Amino acid sequence: MTLIQMTLILCAIFFVSGASALIFETLWFHQAGIAFGNSVWASSLVLSGFMGGLALGSAAAVWRGDRLGPPVRTYAVLELIIAVSGVSLVFLLPSLGTLATPVLKPFISQPWVLNPLRLLLAFAFLLIPSTAMGLTLPLLTKALVMADPNFGRVLGRLYGWNTLGAVMGAVVAETHLVKILGIHGSALTAGSLNIIAAMSAALLYRHFRSLTAPTAEAGTKTLQWSGSRSWLGAAFLSGFALLALEVIWFRFLLLFVVGTSLSFAVMLAVVLAGISLGGLFAAFWLRLRPDSYRYAVAISVTSGLLCAGTYALFPTILAPFAGASIIGFGPVLKISIPLMFPVSFLSGIFFTFVGTALRREFPTATATTGVLTFANTVGATLGAFAGGFLLLPLLGMEASFFLMALLYGAIGLLVFTKCQAPRQVLYPIGAVFVLSLVLFPWGAMFREHLMIPAGRWSAAHPWQVLGVREGVSETILYIEELIFGKRQHVRLVTNSYSMSSGQFNARRYMKLYAYLPVAVHPDPRNVLLISYGVGSTAKALTDTESIAAIDVVDISRDILEMNSLVFPDPAELPLNDSRVRVHIEDGRYFLKTTDETYDLITGEPPPPPMAGVVNLYTREYFQLVRERLNEGGFVTYWLPLHSLGDGSAKAIIKAFLDVFPDASLWHGWKEDVMLVGTRDARGPVSVERFEQQWRDPRVADELKAVGLERPEQLGALFIGDANYLRDLTRDDLPLVDNFPQRILSDSALGTGSSGLYRSLTDTEAAQARFTASPLIDNLWPASAIQATLPYFEFQRIVNELIDMSGHPFDKSIDDLHLVITQSMLTAPIMWFMGTSSDAQRALESLSPDEREVPVRQYHAAARLISERRFEEALELLHRAEGNQNLFSSARMFRTYLLCLLQRIDDARWLALDTYPILQQDSRLESWWDLLAETCGVDPRS
Repeated sequence: MTLIQMTLILCAIFFVSGASALIFETLWFHQAGIAFGNSVWASSLVLSGFMGGLALGSAAAVWRGDRLGPPVRTYAVLELIIAVSGVSLVFLLPSLGTLATPVLKPFISQPWVLNPLRLLLAFAFLLIPSTAMGLTLPLLTKALVMADPNFGRVLGRLYGWNTLGAVMGAVVAETHLVKILGIHGSALTAGSLNIIAAMSAALLYRHFRSLTAPTAEAGTKTLQWSGSRSWLGAAFLSGFALLALEVIWFRFLLLFVVGTSLSFAVMLAVVLAGISLGGLFAAFWLRLRPDSYRYAVAISVTSGLLCAGTYALFPTILAPFAGASIIGFGPVLKISIPLMFPVSFLSGIFFTFVGTALRREFPTATATTGVLTFANTVGATLGAFAGGFLLLPLLGMEASFFLMALLYGAIGLLVFTKCQAPRQVLYPIGAVFVLSLVLFPWGAMFREHLMIPAGRWSAAHPWQVLGVREGVSETILYIEELIFGKRQHVRLVTNSYSMSSGQFNARRYMKLYAYLPVAVHPDPRNVLLISYGVGSTAKALTDTESIAAIDVVDISRDILEMNSLVFPDPAELPLNDSRVRVHIEDGRYFLKTTDETYDLITGEPPPPPMAGVVNLYTREYFQLVRERLNEGGFVTYWLPLHSLGDGSAKAIIKAFLDVFPDASLWHGWKEDVMLVGTRDARGPVSVERFEQQWRDPRVADELKAVGLERPEQLGALFIGDANYLRDLTRDDLPLVDNFPQRILSDSALGTGSSGLYRSLTDTEAAQARFTASPLIDNLWPASAIQATLPYFEFQRIVNELIDMSGHPFDKSIDDLHLVITQSMLTAPIMWFMGTSSDAQRALESLSPDEREVPVRQYHAAARLISERRFEEALELLHRAEGNQNLFSSARMFRTYLLCLLQRIDDARWLALDTYPILQQDSRLESWWDLLAETCGVDPRS
């Protein structure tokens, strides 16, 4: 076997090993999230454990690497160790987390004690496989250097192919492996790759025995620490810079990219691909010119130039997407490559060049590679921490980009005297680097970049940014959407996604999580709220005086601290309520460690496809919820159909149903529906208890504002009970921890589960299920059941109003007539006319003079119509006709009201005057039909 053949085989083996390593890392992070929670602290602590093990392996290579025996044979043994320990860790991590719970539980409210303990546990659990991984590069470098004395070329090849394998592992694990085989099957696959690498290395070992023995290299030098300090500092700082920059890049891209697990996999793959191809390019360059490491200064300074330049040019990169949310493999790749690949590519070159320079100072290839990777890995570990916990929260993204550019320049200065690079290369690059710093686009973050996600979710109304915080775990924007120049509601946007809103329709479904269980539970006292959002559910809970204690669990301290922007009156801020206790923690980890039990547990985590969130929707998670419920307790949980494909939604329903045999599904608002389960609840409550919330003035006002004006409307939100859900999910598998990709990460965010949702809007079928449901018979007062039945027809109208936004002529005038004449409901009438309680609140805050504007007169008329004050509304509608855009709808509503008031002659005159103007609008045929039927007014005849 020739040298070239052996080199190619070893590179292929190391490619396979790199793929396995990234698959394992992905799986360990997922399992550690189950064991320790998915908070930013837990994720960072697991990363530190992994990186710490790699550093420890590199350190072992420095001191003991040449005493471990033949390198290829030792490498084969290490691959076997990685296979066994890596697979074991995947299978055991969730259980190890459970076993560690008694140790960690006393410190659940003391994060500065809890997080170091988590670090120690994470480090201990990851120590064996990650240390073995850290030894592999030094050993294979030693093996190939025996046959090829060009150390830099060997290092670049191995480093490049191993990292290229990591690219493959990151992408394949996310796109195929976990989806098909699950977490455990993927672990066995990764372990199998290590075994293949080990067996291949063992077969190759005999060919290396004929090469130069390692002792020929050993002993020629002693460790030259003093001469290598600059290069070791460069290795440390370059690792620090790249990992800190990776954190900054990812946070920056999340302003435009929807943060699914696939998005993170693609972004990581771009960084790794840059590093790997940079290493391979360096190997090629060193083959042509063994002294090319002299250009390390130019490489580092160019990295700083590109760090600043790619940020400055990013608006051009983003322009083709026109402000839209970016999701999916291809779009994320298109936006990630121009930003991250150039610096990553140069980082791969720089790492190889530093190793080449260090080789002159150390006695063996093993020691050289070990000390290089040790310094670089330690720097990377600290860089990841500094990026997330210091740079972003203290300086923000923009200043952090500038600081990283400066750091790359400083790294170049550090090795300037060691390189002797041609001045004709360094001076132009240095000049352009300085120019990039002078022209750095200060202010672009707030002037341009942050406005894109803010405007994306608020474009339908005038808006302004109330507050921005670049926190430890996310970038937070609180946006005030305006109407009539006044606050309509506040929206919370984290990174690129609108996570919550105080809009009336959002409040309707969020507060329902409290309103429904409070109505049918005899005496809810202790409540747990998982995920705070803008505080709507929490406000419904604190408005309920009978509740004695409310635990709020949220992963973001920053979101909670900024919530006063939503509730500027301290007396209204739910977090100021004396009954509220706040826990900054992952919801699943809190359930695992708390001893408290609750009468109600409610949750609205981020959408399940978001990275790391799926653990809050699995069967195992719902089992934890059930275990924390008191006997007779309720759980209410968000099911966002707009963020899920049909199969994904059914997988969650099936998981919930497996744990709660009495599960039921309820309308909230459009595709925001609610799962409800109980721990053997028994009822029914009395009618007085059921209707109590509608007699409480504080709660009743808000119930009316969100369109739940009558107790009977509550039951009309019913979609189906457990029998219906079993039929619905008969052919589906539940979402479980081992198969998290039964929630497809990019299948539906922004597209909606339209097929499933349409099947849920059949209120006639829901009414029949309501009447026959054992669950309803158990929980609802008998008289309330009968009183609810007519309101299913009004729920049908609400469903259709939700689906038909825009001009009133696009909606069914027959439905409006039914609501006006057959009920005393007000909200559907206002929604029909394009207004809401939010707009009415803003209108009431205006002075009388400020209301004398046609569009405001129209909104005021809508409220009067909803209150059946038709005579007063007529005059306001007449004034509203002064607005050209409102003329047609104002005129038709006037005609309709005149009919209702039996002013037939006036109605006929107005219709005859209007018809020639609007006769071309075919949408008005149903309006003319209704007028003809109700009062004999038909201008068409």
